[in-house]
Amino acid sequence: MFKFKTIQSKLFLSYSLLIIVVILVFVSSFYVYISKILENKASESLYQVSSHITAEFDSQLQFMNSTSQKLLFSKPLNRLFFSDMFQLNKSTIDQQRQFNDILYSIIGLNKEFSQINMFQKSGEFANIGDNSVFSIISPEQIAKIQWIQNAFSNHGTKLISLHKQDVWNLKTPTVISLSRAFSPSWGEIETSILEIQQDYHVFSNIIKSALVKPDSQAGQEITVYVFNKNGDLIYPMETTQTAQLYWESILTHTNTSNFIIKNANTQSQDMISYKYSDFSEWTVIAAESKNLLLKPVTTFRNVILVFGLIAILITLLISYMVSKTLTTPIKKIHRSIRSLSLTSLSPTLSQPIESQSHLNELEQLNYSFLDMRLRLQESLQEAIASRAHELEARMFALQAQMNPHFLYNTITNVSIMAEENGQQSIVEVCENLSAMLRYISSEHAAPVKFREELEHTRSYLNLMRLRYEDDIVVHIDVSDSLLDLDVPKLMLQPIVENCMKYAIHIDPPWIITIVGRTLPGGWELTIRDNGQGFDADAIVHLQEQFEKTDPLVRIPNLKINGMGLLNIYSRLTLLFGDLLRFTLSNHPEGGAVVTISIKH
Repeated sequence: MFKFKTIQSKLFLSYSLLIIVVILVFVSSFYVYISKILENKASESLYQVSSHITAEFDSQLQFMNSTSQKLLFSKPLNRLFFSDMFQLNKSTIDQQRQFNDILYSIIGLNKEFSQINMFQKSGEFANIGDNSVFSIISPEQIAKIQWIQNAFSNHGTKLISLHKQDVWNLKTPTVISLSRAFSPSWGEIETSILEIQQDYHVFSNIIKSALVKPDSQAGQEITVYVFNKNGDLIYPMETTQTAQLYWESILTHTNTSNFIIKNANTQSQDMISYKYSDFSEWTVIAAESKNLLLKPVTTFRNVILVFGLIAILITLLISYMVSKTLTTPIKKIHRSIRSLSLTSLSPTLSQPIESQSHLNELEQLNYSFLDMRLRLQESLQEAIASRAHELEARMFALQAQMNPHFLYNTITNVSIMAEENGQQSIVEVCENLSAMLRYISSEHAAPVKFREELEHTRSYLNLMRLRYEDDIVVHIDVSDSLLDLDVPKLMLQPIVENCMKYAIHIDPPWIITIVGRTLPGGWELTIRDNGQGFDADAIVHLQEQFEKTDPLVRIPNLKINGMGLLNIYSRLTLLFGDLLRFTLSNHPEGGAVVTISIKH
């Protein structure tokens, strides 16, 4: 039971109260101070973003405007435009070519714009884009287009508009258009339109570039909206309730370019900054959620509060450590931990652990720790003994299966007898079989070079060719850079053996393909056959076994006819760890596919 008159309780309450007051004062002051700084910097950043985007927009539109003026001030171009070059006959081809030459001499050959259109009310239409087109369209079609009527109403003043689709059906992307009306001679009534179009993505890319912040905090996001003077949304294309809310808010905050509003749609406070352009008459709005902006500060505040609670708990420990009667068991535990190692797990006890019931909690903890050391030592010894017995049993089992020296001698005698009788195919069988036995029965279990594993697989395939002749076709395409890699022994040949085992159930030829290639930061090995492929349930079952297998605890046993896929996966996992990707699948054209990839 906790007693408030004890030294431990008084120390605990005093330190806890002090820590709580300090933490609350610090966190509150820090939160208010940092929040104010972040809000000011965010407002400046938003204004800089909106100003930068506005300046880039004006630069692009001014370039379009100056180009339109240059074209209209070109007398040769004007003269050709009002000539008979739209009659589309052989005599006008030179005029059209001259028109193109003059126009490109003004705008340059880099094609800064998406498209340039010049047309008259009567229907003469010149389009300069990827290809130059001179045609005559219906005057009624021209009269139906509203923005053209607006351009004539401006009497030569520029008109900037957003076209979600090119009205001339020459292309489909959305464009920003700058147009102005003009006449054959200055002072006359405007009868023609010059339109310069720029792809919408040029302007959207300006916004995206302005929002790139490699050092920005995760979770912070600035949104940008662009409106024309009528409140029509230019960017983004989709109108939202939030965009309309922002537009209405700037109409009520004409005396300041930075302010905060309550967003009823997201139930958050949004910081807004906007910039108006006299040239384009567009308004660029940059907004950011205040909640997201202050999220790192809020997280820091919460972390400080958590650490405060931890500090209060530590205070309890400090108060107990003050007591002299409790310092001795703490020191004992400390010495026990410092001296702990695999060779000193067994402690020296002054009295039996079972008789410690009269000691206080920390004394009991000390003896419990000593008891844990005893039990840990016993468990470790049992695990080591069990593993040693298992390895010993496997070694005896392998040695009992074959005597390599006896087999070598027998195969050598068979080879000599076959050579004396002119049986060259039997000689080749013996040579390949001898090479395989030598590779399999080598004593060490360390990784081997991939070239050795590949050579062992070639020996096996040579035996299969001698048996099946032209019915088996093997394609091996392995990059030289993979030959010196360290891989587990018997990694490749058992998979190829499985291919032979299951692929021969179809009509020959039986095709086996081995492809090895390097990848950025790793390599990949693919073994494929043209057989019936894996059963779908078998793939699911094997993948489940892969996930459950822990090679540090137990490696699946050997099989008489080779290493199983599960055994191969386990040994690869021991060598490569989490870098391994071992997948089973069926090829769309038929056959099983085993893929081993290592990606760093």
